[in-house]
Amino acid sequence: MGCSKPQIFFYFALIHLVIPTAAQSICSDTGNYTSNSTYRANLDGLLASMINNTKIDYGFYNFSAGESPDKVYAIALCAGDASPSECSSCINQSRYNLLQACPNQKEAINWAWDKKCLIRYSYKSIFNILASGPNRASYRVADAPDVEAFNNVLRPFLDSLRELAAKGNSTRKFALQSVPAPNMQTIYSLQQCTPDLSEEDCNTCLKDVQDYTSSCCNGKQGGIFVAPSCVLRYETYRFYNLSDETPPLPPPSSPPLTAASPPPELPTTTPGMH
Repeated sequence: MGCSKPQIFFYFALIHLVIPTAAQSICSDTGNYTSNSTYRANLDGLLASMINNTKIDYGFYNFSAGESPDKVYAIALCAGDASPSECSSCINQSRYNLLQACPNQKEAINWAWDKKCLIRYSYKSIFNILASGPNRASYRVADAPDVEAFNNVLRPFLDSLRELAAKGNSTRKFALQSVPAPNMQTIYSLQQCTPDLSEEDCNTCLKDVQDYTSSCCNGKQGGIFVAPSCVLRYETYRFYNLSDETPPLPPPSSPPLTAASPPPELPTTTPGMH
């Protein structure tokens, strides 16, 4: 007997798609507000301003609104390869999802990295501050055919990509590359931090997330791994345009060569008379 279309789709999803291991929104228990409060009005205006801002074209928003004790700080980050329309659409949908999931919490975060963005807000400043936890992951069901060989390529690849992302500038800390892998596979990876972080903090955030991939999902062929300040994704299928790949870092410059000093002259002697 043949499979029905819903059954076929179900099996396809199990094989090819990612399986979420946690909710995409986190609502903090550090404080609440009421629906008609000044805090909520500031929050609504702040999130709307991200959608309507046309001057920022690099996908990172860090705005604040209001005065203490009702001041709100918010960050939104879009993937470095997201188009402006993708970025705006993702933030717009994420703000509704976040407010629905966390209707009265003063701190919350929503990851929608499958749609290429994250958004978070707080009653205290979150700008220029590393937040490498809590972590969340969505990962592929299937393990690599040879986990050890796969990891021998994946781990150093992620290390080099992390360094490349961390060296970004104040508008973008982002890297996107691919590398050949065993069993005729290719690993494609994205790493990104909120660009308000220093190089050191970006590196720390991505390293913490990379360590998390080893503990939660070792051997998996792909996944999306997120923290409030950074994102790491790798897959064995191409999830971005190859034209968006980041050029590798140039090799470290060598010190200039200097001419070798000539050997010291040996004293000459005249054979003596015996």
